[in-house]
Amino acid sequence: MRFGIVVTTIYDGDFINDYYDHFLANGVLEKVNFYLVGDLSTPASCREQVEKYTKQGLPWYYLGPEEQIEFLKPFAKLATEIPWKTDNRRNVGFLMAYRDHCNPIIAIDDDNYPLKDWPFLVGHSAVGQEVSLLTAVGHNNWFNLCSMMEVDCPSLGSGETVYARGFPYQRRHFACSQINAEISTGIVAINAGLWSGDPDVDAATRLVTRCIAKEKFTSDYLLAPNTLMPINTQNTGIIRDAIPAYYYVKMGHPVGGMKLDRFGDIFSGFFVQKCAQAAGHRIKVGSPVVEHRRSAHNLYEDLWNELAGMVVIDDMLPLLESPLSPSKNYSDATVELAERIEEWSAKQEGFLWDDFLKNYFKNVAENMKLWVEVCRQLN
Repeated sequence: MRFGIVVTTIYDGDFINDYYDHFLANGVLEKVNFYLVGDLSTPASCREQVEKYTKQGLPWYYLGPEEQIEFLKPFAKLATEIPWKTDNRRNVGFLMAYRDHCNPIIAIDDDNYPLKDWPFLVGHSAVGQEVSLLTAVGHNNWFNLCSMMEVDCPSLGSGETVYARGFPYQRRHFACSQINAEISTGIVAINAGLWSGDPDVDAATRLVTRCIAKEKFTSDYLLAPNTLMPINTQNTGIIRDAIPAYYYVKMGHPVGGMKLDRFGDIFSGFFVQKCAQAAGHRIKVGSPVVEHRRSAHNLYEDLWNELAGMVVIDDMLPLLESPLSPSKNYSDATVELAERIEEWSAKQEGFLWDDFLKNYFKNVAENMKLWVEVCRQLN
């Protein structure tokens, strides 16, 4: 297996030293391609951090603006849909890893750090393999992956339940933690690793609970075939075949006096899940665990940027909960999903749903189809 790790940052890239040390200690440096995608404001020291390993002969790549512009030259239309000064630049890294036939391709954030007790590549090596595990069935076809963590809420006390960012509020229920004792078997297309320290919950939850977490599970699980959960870009492994369904959705759209933001990975995570289900593949959740050392955030600003996404996810439930047609490949499933998104958004009415928001999702659907075409060319 040639693992491709993709991350974007506007900081100095010091976190990659922890990954180098971790891979060296586990004897797996030769199995990793690393794609660190910079932006216009990423400091020069970040390139230096990466290139000290590139000079050792490792396939570790710093992708600055020049490298990204050169790579996207054959895909001019897509290039205009990947804005600068956003984490949407990670799309370039996904495409490069796809071109280089990395499998699996792993998304991390620049504040995720590997842990000694959770070998990073071992956890993600299940991607593409047939595995047999306990089944996470949740409740009403929704599973709360935060139930696999021991959560401490300083403002509320221990034992509280929290839900991952992007979990629809209309589906939150204590029974979403249910596990079926029976073993199920399937090919893993997506591996959703967990995080200790600062769990990836929404700003509303952070403001109320100030929660911290550590893992408490002893076994990985397979999601039941029609069960959903939010999947972010922190510690997520994707089978190469699924990359045509893993377009990272563009954010920053103004809506209702707010801005639709901080949900690009949530939309892309739900969309690739739908396509994996159509392909008959499964989602594994659990290992590896990374430490989330969350960078400084203004939680009120985060809440302002997340509120529109929270509304849209709840409105999107009929779309998310309707299965796609069975498909032999992810490209066809993505095109069908894109068409459904366009049809669904055109019919929406009510809070936030003006012509601008409808046109935004029309653009999302068009970009998903464009992404499929670019993947076909690269393949």
